[in-house]
Amino acid sequence: MEEKETQEILTRIQTMERELSFLKERVLTLSSPKTAQKQVTPPVPKPIPIETNQTEVSLQDGPNWFVEWIGENLFVKLGVFSLLLASIWFFYLAIEEYWINESVRIWIGLVSAIPILLYGYRVRNTRPYLSPSLMGLGIAVLFSAYYSGYLWYDLYSTEVCFVGLLIISLTTVAIAHAQKSEVLFGFASLGAFLVPLLLSTGQNSYPFLFTYLLLWNVLFFWVRKNTGWKVIPLILLAANHLIFVGWANDNLVDAKPFFPIVFQLGVFVLFLLREFQTLETTKSKEPILTLVTIGFTVGLGFVQSFWVFSVFYPVAKPFLLSLILILFYGLYERSIRKTELNIEKKKIYDLIGLFGLPFIVSLIVIGTTGKLLAFSLISFAFLVTVASTYSKQLYMYFAAFPVWFFALFYVFAFTYRSQNEIPFLNGRFLVFATGSVYLLLSYLYSRKFSELSKLFLYAAYPYWLLGTFVEIYLGFPEEKKLFLYTLSLIVYGLVALTVGFLKRIQPLKIVGFGSLALVIIKFYLYDFWNLSLGYRILAGLFLGITLIVTGTLYNHFKKETK
Repeated sequence: MEEKETQEILTRIQTMERELSFLKERVLTLSSPKTAQKQVTPPVPKPIPIETNQTEVSLQDGPNWFVEWIGENLFVKLGVFSLLLASIWFFYLAIEEYWINESVRIWIGLVSAIPILLYGYRVRNTRPYLSPSLMGLGIAVLFSAYYSGYLWYDLYSTEVCFVGLLIISLTTVAIAHAQKSEVLFGFASLGAFLVPLLLSTGQNSYPFLFTYLLLWNVLFFWVRKNTGWKVIPLILLAANHLIFVGWANDNLVDAKPFFPIVFQLGVFVLFLLREFQTLETTKSKEPILTLVTIGFTVGLGFVQSFWVFSVFYPVAKPFLLSLILILFYGLYERSIRKTELNIEKKKIYDLIGLFGLPFIVSLIVIGTTGKLLAFSLISFAFLVTVASTYSKQLYMYFAAFPVWFFALFYVFAFTYRSQNEIPFLNGRFLVFATGSVYLLLSYLYSRKFSELSKLFLYAAYPYWLLGTFVEIYLGFPEEKKLFLYTLSLIVYGLVALTVGFLKRIQPLKIVGFGSLALVIIKFYLYDFWNLSLGYRILAGLFLGITLIVTGTLYNHFKKETK
């Protein structure tokens, strides 16, 4: 391909040279005709032949590139590494032989960080990927050397060490902010979070700890402005909660509520504000790490708040956790109002809107018990379906299905007969009846929004029938159960079939025919052999009348069914 392009370029050059020679000759002819007759036309340059087969190659293009790479690159790096090893061994030997005292050792560590920092700063423009790492390494060496003077040699007090380490961390933050370097800010964050842990004296000074960490998070909130950092926020969020867990395991019960609660709320609000602002300004179509950070902020904040409120305010815990979720959705709505929503942004915000749903379900479980809890779960699933249909949020609509599944079958945890319970007039059947009505209403409300709405319709009648069977099983003696099962199938099937024909609702016709088909199968395969004579007569009587009525309805509306 390259040879062909070269040939074309040379051909064009030769053509231009011919035209230039012709123009020269023409100019000379017009200016001095007599002279022009005597002039000889300059020869046309011969085409330059193109060599298609190259016999010689340079060192870089040939197989000797590997030898050159070893000589120019690898040998140099190995030499630097060898000198570094020799320096470390010499330093170790000097310590062992006590050639240098404690203060000199610390100064050597401090001074050795300077060339690393200077070189990292010098190549910030020529090597943008290497520079932050080198400067971070220099900061780490400086931080470690200074801390070693406190830890091993007691060269200064705890307060002096704290101030020195804090100055190093803040200086690194300033450099990271100036260079917009996420790597360098990561080194600064690591040092800042390690300072209270490294200098801890075991006195449980949690007011200072949480005040220090909260101020650091405020600084991060400010520094991250107009940056596209993705990884550091997630690491800092994890660091905040890990430090809290490490402290709370042994000290939460004995602490005052103010500082732990303020710290948790502060981290919760600061991170949500920062990540929502990043989401508002980002042009990325897949801000995955931003979504992950928001999700973990909500999840960890809810879990840690649950822990704190369980210790300090157990009675008011459901109410306080509700305020946490209200705060999340308040910040969520604030961010939506400040954003110009396109299709991609709407999908992202729809997905974020689902983050609170598992915690709302958890809140319902925490706040209620028994049949009231089952009723609350079903009502919540219905409200989520209606809300998602109204707001046209397909993600929320999909998320409602697992909530429905859990809510509908949670009532089976209470399928036992209590004292003085009347069949079909108790809280358990009310849950079944309410679930069936909610399923039917969900279908009617969302049938134009999604094809999946048919699942609600197909589940409504079986759930009602299941509730009826549960009531018969728990509320009646054994000899009546089989007959009542058959009777309920007959009654429900006949009602569904009648309404289906009168209102011309095809699904109800299918339900009616299905119920009667089950009755016929059950009667001839099971009831005929197991029911007593009296119940067998009644079942056959009801079945016969029902089939006759069904045939009459079918013939009456036969034009519609054709």
